[in-house]
Amino acid sequence: MKVLRQLLPFARPLHHFLPEYITYTFLGILFGLLNFTLLIPIMQLLFQKEAMEAVVKPVANFSISYPIEFFKYIFYGIIQKQGAFYALVFVCIIIGISILLANLFRYLAVKVMFRLRLKLMERIRNALYQKYINQSLSYHHNHSKGELLMVMTTEVQEIEASLITALQVLLRDPLVVLAYFATLFYMSPQLTLFTLIFLPVTGIVISMLTRKLKKMNYYNQEMNSKIISQTDESISGIKQIQSFTAEQMMSERFKSTNHIFSRFSKKLGGKKELASPISEVLGVIAALTLVIYGGYLILNGQSGLTGEQFISYLAIYTQIIQPLKNISQTSSNIQRGIVACEKIFSVLEEPVVIENAASSVTKKSFTENIHINNINFRYGQATVLKNINLTIEKGKTIALVGQSGSGKSTLVDLIARFYDVQEGSIAIDGTDTRKIDLLDLRSLIGVVSQDNFLFNDTIYNNIAFGQPTATKEQIEAAAKVANAHEFIMQMENGYETITGERGVKLSGGQRQRITIARAVLKNAPILILDEATSALDTESEKLVQEALNNLLSNRTSIVIAHRLSTVRHADEIIVLHEGAIRERGTHDALIQQNGIYQKLVEMQEVR
Repeated sequence: MKVLRQLLPFARPLHHFLPEYITYTFLGILFGLLNFTLLIPIMQLLFQKEAMEAVVKPVANFSISYPIEFFKYIFYGIIQKQGAFYALVFVCIIIGISILLANLFRYLAVKVMFRLRLKLMERIRNALYQKYINQSLSYHHNHSKGELLMVMTTEVQEIEASLITALQVLLRDPLVVLAYFATLFYMSPQLTLFTLIFLPVTGIVISMLTRKLKKMNYYNQEMNSKIISQTDESISGIKQIQSFTAEQMMSERFKSTNHIFSRFSKKLGGKKELASPISEVLGVIAALTLVIYGGYLILNGQSGLTGEQFISYLAIYTQIIQPLKNISQTSSNIQRGIVACEKIFSVLEEPVVIENAASSVTKKSFTENIHINNINFRYGQATVLKNINLTIEKGKTIALVGQSGSGKSTLVDLIARFYDVQEGSIAIDGTDTRKIDLLDLRSLIGVVSQDNFLFNDTIYNNIAFGQPTATKEQIEAAAKVANAHEFIMQMENGYETITGERGVKLSGGQRQRITIARAVLKNAPILILDEATSALDTESEKLVQEALNNLLSNRTSIVIAHRLSTVRHADEIIVLHEGAIRERGTHDALIQQNGIYQKLVEMQEVR
């Protein structure tokens, strides 16, 4: 029930599908029943069991017997007027039309459910994707990419293959069983009540098989997630695997996980598939028992059924076996779907840590300063930043330097609110960043990180990313500022060149210059450069640095750099060490202090 309540919001806008599906299903059942009830007059005609006398036209009413009596009236009227052969042709034509209509309505019902399934899966995938891109960086650091991809692909497909299929069975097959049982009960209440003793037996046997399926499904899908994660990790790190000759080690690790997955899949499949043969055997036993019991009643004159009616009764009864079999299998399918749902909704119900405050304020411009007040920040139990106090005035360039792990990137991530501060505050023009509308805040900030990520798209679209209204002239101008236009034009397809996965078709320097062009095009008043020139060769670095110097003159900028030559002309250099500010000042002033910065300079020989 909990799973259905969780799925309901995704299905609620699609409520119009349900009456349409039930209508088509009911009509399919109705015409399907007609096929079997028409067997009785055919057999009576062929075996000459019924007296060929005129039948009185029945009085119209809403009873089940009226359509049967009315058909007899038409049928025997044809026999009297045109002969038995024409009556046989008439019944066969009716059966043919009935079969055609039964299958047409079944097809329409399946088509409705197919549309519903696609819409439901589309909504779930959209919700998952929206959740992924809205979650904080800490969430993505704590969950592997393979795990998240597994939820988006395999788990969603599992819901479609099991839970939605089970829902389709539960909406259709109980109606089939009820309609067919009602017909059987009308034909012979005595025989029909006898058949009901087999239903509880079948249900008990199937439920015994499915009790452990949920736990086994959960573990099996966990191992599948691990396979996807290991494969994704290995493909991403193929260079490292080959350079350290670790192919055999990684292969053995994957084989171990794959073997466990296969072993549990075998156990799970064996238990799941038992439901089908057991239910079929029980159905056949029930049918054979019914033949013996029904035959005994008819041969001893204890039943109102004729031989032809009993054969039709058996034909209708056999049509119940498959729906009952589908319903029995549904329990195992539902268990797989429930496990998939639990994983999906564990993602969807995970709270978004970084989001707008209840009374967020709009901010479209930056006019004064960024004030960082007594910031403390931890990753888990590890303290990354301690007592950071810093004011960055509009139009100034601030450089953050220090050893790796000193907290430089974390500090700028806090300014852009990729993480929320844990102690202290960060304010822009006097307004706490946690109170500023998140879209407005990040629109004020342009970021070029050391991870020069490009999408598998054209160079044009990568530069225009986030700026869909940018013109070709603006994009080319941004590329020229970033010293990228020349090498782009030398490529075969120019700006329409596909960069490949993560920009793999370009060199590191080319990728970095495109990401710089993307930041230039955004034209944000606050610019964060996190090792923005780290991937450039010496010549390109000089050209891009000149372009960036022109760009930074009209912006407030925060520059993180290991190459101290790129920050010599910053208005203020902040030296971070072990998460705290240890020195601050201009390049010349810090050199004279003969402290941490001086040692960093000497190591790089930039003085």
